[in-house]
Amino acid sequence: MIAKPIHCPVTGEPARFYRKKGNASYYIAPAAGVIFQAEAPGRAAMATFAEAEYQSGLYREYAEARDIKLRTNRWRLSVIAGHVHGGRLLDLGCSAGFFLEVAQAAGFDVTGIEWSPAARAKAQPAVRDRILVGDIEQTLLQPELGKFDVVTAFDVIEHVPDPAALVALIRKVLKPGGLLVLTTPDTGHWLRYAMGGSWPMLQPSQHLVLFSRRAMDRLLGAAGLEPDLLRSARKVFTLRYLFGQLRALTPAIWKTYRVLARFVPGRLLDAEFTANIGEFLVIARSKGD
Repeated sequence: MIAKPIHCPVTGEPARFYRKKGNASYYIAPAAGVIFQAEAPGRAAMATFAEAEYQSGLYREYAEARDIKLRTNRWRLSVIAGHVHGGRLLDLGCSAGFFLEVAQAAGFDVTGIEWSPAARAKAQPAVRDRILVGDIEQTLLQPELGKFDVVTAFDVIEHVPDPAALVALIRKVLKPGGLLVLTTPDTGHWLRYAMGGSWPMLQPSQHLVLFSRRAMDRLLGAAGLEPDLLRSARKVFTLRYLFGQLRALTPAIWKTYRVLARFVPGRLLDAEFTANIGEFLVIARSKGD
């Protein structure tokens, strides 16, 4: 029996097997640099997994790391500020609303979409009522949502099986000249080559499609969006938080950290630093109707 050819969900080009991780088989489209799961987990399974993580796992730790997340989002806003000044802003997959807090303080009229009730419950009162709970794609289809000057999607697009469909929906809710701002893992980053199967961006239960910069540029152009900026993304961490997040994703690295941490002063483990961990940020502008 001849195996059915596997094609890239972004470019349509033939893909070859990349590697197995957990119960997921990842494939790569060599020319585009797109890495994807050939058989993605269903939305219900992904939602169940993530909701459990918000209750007692890595996502809960994310939501409880408010101070460093606010600092990361202030950096993001500082980049955006060079391209737009105020207006209506929609944050997709807004989690506990950290970026909404920062954008609201800067004068934006903010709205968020978050599928997880547990995440919304962790948001601050000032933005909690601005968060709509539901499926991102279905919520974007609601006419009452209106149009936005800025749509942000931080660490979101890698979670959807059809990125082109999501970008097309975003394009429809952008005002002419409006901005899409997103971050996502970078398949061209040196960490992917250095870490191989331990690369933490390979997350079978959540990450379905991973982009190279050139593939992202192609996706946005096809949707009528013109990139204004494409650069490395940065996040604020402490060593304790960073390696805690790697506990489930790369257990071998976590075990090494646990041994070494015994000899490192606590103040160093909790000292904040800013780093690029293998992601890029893109700002793209709607070309108008």
